[in-house]
Amino acid sequence: MRKRINILLGSLIALFSGCTTPKKAATEMKVVALYGVPYATYDISGTVTKKQKPAKGIPVVVKGNQNHVIGDTLYTDNKGQFHMVKADFPTVDIQIVAYDPHTLQPTDSVQLTAEYDRTPSARGFDRGLCTVKVEIELQDKSNQ
Repeated sequence: MRKRINILLGSLIALFSGCTTPKKAATEMKVVALYGVPYATYDISGTVTKKQKPAKGIPVVVKGNQNHVIGDTLYTDNKGQFHMVKADFPTVDIQIVAYDPHTLQPTDSVQLTAEYDRTPSARGFDRGLCTVKVEIELQDKSNQ
């Protein structure tokens, strides 16, 4: 009796979650559930300058839908460059924000629509690769 209830409950879970059961598992009275979360790979890079010179040590934050932060805060190197490769939830919009480390106020940001390159090898929940390369010129707001 208990085995039949477990099979019935497992079947209901599989039915309502949209999962399918292979024929072999069904004949052996097993329930196979497939779970996963859609994801995309982001390759974000760029250069931050101030007064047309590379800006060193500038914090850069990459945000997706509803201000969801993708990855950790990035910092520019000696050449003012930053780079990140990260797998995360797919997003429609991407916002890249650079902060002035002295005032912590956003000084400049770039907003764009994410475009994904879905390679033939990408299967299942993989939405593909989103490559973004930006140049950000920090505005000097100390005089304002």
